[in-house]
Formats: sequence, structure tokens, C-alpha cells
Amino acid sequence: MEWHHMTHSFKLWSLNHKLARRIHRKKESQTFGDYTFVVGSARYLKDIQGLHFHLFRQPMLNWLIWLYRFSSENLVSLALDKDGKVVGYECFMFNEVEIQDRILHEVYVGVTDEHQGKGVATALRKFSINSYDFGNLKGLSTVALNNDIKALRSAQKAGYGITKQSLKPPGQYLFKALTEER
Repeated sequence: MEWHHMTHSFKLWSLNHKLARRIHRKKESQTFGDYTFVVGSARYLKDIQGLHFHLFRQPMLNWLIWLYRFSSENLVSLALDKDGKVVGYECFMFNEVEIQDRILHEVYVGVTDEHQGKGVATALRKFSINSYDFGNLKGLSTVALNNDIKALRSAQKAGYGITKQSLKPPGQYLFKALTEER
């Protein structure tokens, strides 16, 4: 890896690690059918990485793995089956261009093959919205690629709205405003 990319990744990790500590997040779990939704924990990181590789045929970025190792409680949401096994995950990070607006970006969302089409991704997104919907964040954002209709529909069902076209990667930029407790 080039030196520039390594230093940029470290800067992103450091910035995200610092900002993640300032997130005020509700820690209560929620249930939806046979699923339990919880905030992340480093103990599930290997399961998340394995599921991610299975779904996307590429590993998570190394700096994000290290970020989630230390900040998963603030930046990761999980769907667990009745046996406590990870069947879905949603991972967030702060994008440099969204920080000043206090927006947290959903970078990954995935559900095991056998649990897809059952509303797990939508429920997972709703869980995250509810757990972040107070405190110091203005909103959540995500990008649904042009060819990923399932991701687009799931985000819309969870309350995200399309705000603009995304050029890199080509898709729809979606935003969900959060309210602050007063």
C-alpha cells in the first residue's frame, strides 16, 4: 500500500475513533420476530467479517476493522437469531465531507442469504435509527447503488429519503434526519 493511502487511512481511523466516543447511543436491544437487535461488540467482529466476505466477495477495509474493534459499540448494529448468531450487521463511519453536518454514514449493511427477504435489513436500519435518534447526530446517510434495488427499498422502508444522485459510486444518496432530545 502506498504511503499516502496508509497515512490517509490512519487519519480516517483516528478521526472516526475520536468522533465515535462522542456519540450518545441507546444501548437497549429490540426484538423483531425471531431476531434480536443489539449494538455492536468487538466479540462479533470475526463473524461480521466472515459474513461480509461471503456477501460481497471482498474483505472489509483494514482500517475499518480496527475502528470497529475499538468502537463497535457506537458504530455497529447487529441482528442476532434466536441462538445468538449474527445474521445481519450494519456498520457506520464518519465521512470527511459529512462531519461538519454531524452526519453518520452507513458504509456496510448485510444479511445472511437464508434471512434475506424477511425484513431483517429494514428492521436493523430502524433499530439503528432509534438508537441514534437523540444526542448529537443530525442524521444518518447511506448510498444505494443503482443496481441494488433491495438496498434502496430497504433504506426507504426504514425512513431514508433520496436526496441526490451519487456519482462515486453511482447510486442514490439517502438521508434520514434524526431528532435531538431536549
